[in-house]
Amino acid sequence: MNFDTLAENKIREAQQQGVFDHLARKGQLEFEDESGIPEDMRLALRMLKSQALTPDWIEQDKHIRQRLHDARTALARSWAWRKQKLAQTVDLSERAWINAEWQRARARFDAVVQELNAEIFAFNLRAPSPAVQRRPIRSSEEYRTLGIEG
Repeated sequence: MNFDTLAENKIREAQQQGVFDHLARKGQLEFEDESGIPEDMRLALRMLKSQALTPDWIEQDKHIRQRLHDARTALARSWAWRKQKLAQTVDLSERAWINAEWQRARARFDAVVQELNAEIFAFNLRAPSPAVQRRPIRSSEEYRTLGIEG
């Protein structure tokens, strides 16, 4: 596991535990340190901040993050349902149906990941700096992070 993946996993765990939920100024733009913002964008961002507006690329990033969160939540819920149902039955036909439902949930998740990767590609083209670009999502890493086998 590389450092980026490790850091992302730790941040994701902290988000899921609600560590960041009570931070001051949550959800507001903070541009006190403008060193990471291209100089030609600083004035525009200051004006947006003074009017309590956010740039389109920030809204797009929020949308991507929310869709990914929703997809992860649905996948985790489906995984928990599968585990619970498999533990409750020994009937082979019912187990086959449960596993087929799980495969459909995985297919839905993979389709959302594919859509999100297209949105991430478009976002990265619009992002003002490489520092704010997002890495593509890998389904296999998501499964591993959520503790989902095969």
